[in-house]
Amino acid sequence: MRKKSLKLNKDPNEKRLRIIFRFLMVIIVLVIIGSTFIVSNRFATDLYTAFVHDFIGTSFLLATGLTFCSFFLYHIFMIIIYNPQGIKKSAVIKFAIGGIFTLIITIFLIIFGFTEANKSIQDMKNHTNGEWQVKDLLVTDIYRGSRPSKIVLIETTEGEMTLFFEDFLIYKGEKYRFTYLDVTNTIIKVEKITN
Repeated sequence: MRKKSLKLNKDPNEKRLRIIFRFLMVIIVLVIIGSTFIVSNRFATDLYTAFVHDFIGTSFLLATGLTFCSFFLYHIFMIIIYNPQGIKKSAVIKFAIGGIFTLIITIFLIIFGFTEANKSIQDMKNHTNGEWQVKDLLVTDIYRGSRPSKIVLIETTEGEMTLFFEDFLIYKGEKYRFTYLDVTNTIIKVEKITN
């Protein structure tokens, strides 16, 4: 009689295990694709190409975060609604609270992802139509970040701008002619201004 009950329990557990493996495989694939695009920025020769690769890589990494959150939401939903392991009500309430926090993080990631995607897509359309800004700006501050990254954040009189790599060193307190995409403030060309 005992062997029969173990066999009945084995099928739902295998089904849950298959679902877990599917979630993990999707997460691994998304991380690999996103990381590949972001790492490929190191080999980009054009600032616009680096901008597009960064957008694609970031989109895949955001999709990874959403998949990870949905992984937890699925399991929390299963525990709260079906409770297959027969967990006490007090523990189910703790899972429900954890589910609420996970849902808040998921909503934040969705809103952030769509906002950033809309900005980047608008800038890609502007680049295609030749609608970019060209201004002579004074550099007030520069942040180059950690060594493996080539991304440079430049503070100018117009605000903070992103440069994916430097063709030449940019110095604080000097003026440069920046060609940039207006919505994301991504620099696509830098020229020295000689007096």
